[in-house]
Amino acid sequence: GAPVAPRAAAPRVSVAKPAEGTFTSGFGARWGTSHYGVDIANSIGTPILSAMDGVVVEAGPASGFGLWVRVQHNDGTITVYGHVNEILVSQGQQVAAGEQIATMGNRGQSTGPHLHFEVWLGGSQKVDPLPWLAERGISL
Repeated sequence: GAPVAPRAAAPRVSVAKPAEGTFTSGFGARWGTSHYGVDIANSIGTPILSAMDGVVVEAGPASGFGLWVRVQHNDGTITVYGHVNEILVSQGQQVAAGEQIATMGNRGQSTGPHLHFEVWLGGSQKVDPLPWLAERGISL
């Protein structure tokens, strides 16, 4: 993309860890179904942050996820945040990397309070979030 003029304010992160917690489940087959994301477990109410700047494309109920938030980023990538307890943003809202968008919950088909985080390249191709985050300096 085109270079962005630096701001005088404190440097902002371009990519943020979506939640603090324990990495509990990875990308791939699980119990006969494909698991298209990673799970980060913590207590109910733990802040969930947008991984990058973007626009909220969906915020509400989703089958299997209870409530979810999906954010589309400038490069077309969509990040997905599932099993949230409370959604703090609405569809069409601009969010910044590291901005809180929801709180961690235990809704939907869930094994305990956690964030289910997915990365969809180009808005549809589901990729393993671990290397995607690692390339951007984030480790779970």
